[in-house]
Amino acid sequence: MRYKYFFGFLLMFSFIGYNAQISDAVKKLAQPLAHISYAESSHIGVGGEESKIYNQFKKVAKIATNDELYYFAMNGSNALKVYSGKELFKRKDKRFLDIYTFYSRNPLKMEYALGCTIDSKNIAEFLKDEVYSAPQYISLRNGLLKNNKQDEIGKTQLKQIKEMGYGKLTEEDVRLVKKDLEKIDQKQN
Repeated sequence: MRYKYFFGFLLMFSFIGYNAQISDAVKKLAQPLAHISYAESSHIGVGGEESKIYNQFKKVAKIATNDELYYFAMNGSNALKVYSGKELFKRKDKRFLDIYTFYSRNPLKMEYALGCTIDSKNIAEFLKDEVYSAPQYISLRNGLLKNNKQDEIGKTQLKQIKEMGYGKLTEEDVRLVKKDLEKIDQKQN
């Protein structure tokens, strides 16, 4: 019986200690997202207006370390979980696969507004969607970089792609992650 309390205390202490490792600046920026149970793409609605939720997370991502993002992906609100998981993929952090595995085994449904449509599915599926859509962004980025005579529209597109986190991700990176996702999915079935 005493061991039960000891392990409970140890678990609680480890979460408190890990949470203490989140910087105050990151905590402050993440606070508006702390209780958001859904996520949005960068632009939403019929008019394509900018998402305040997405923009708030981008502020968090600019200063958060990979460790802080991993913490949010496992312990944050639904919005922080999905955004942080996607960001870790774009940063080539291997823990992305751990997050995907966790949400594959422990499904957590949430809503995600993509443009003017709302989809409801497991966080693991949203993470997989990010991986499978990445080649389109990478291909567009590479095409824009090859074009030596970029006009203002091309420069703006390239800037937006980099702001979305696709500045350094390669097609080979995505191919390897897809292969790992397939292995994880096969183990689940």
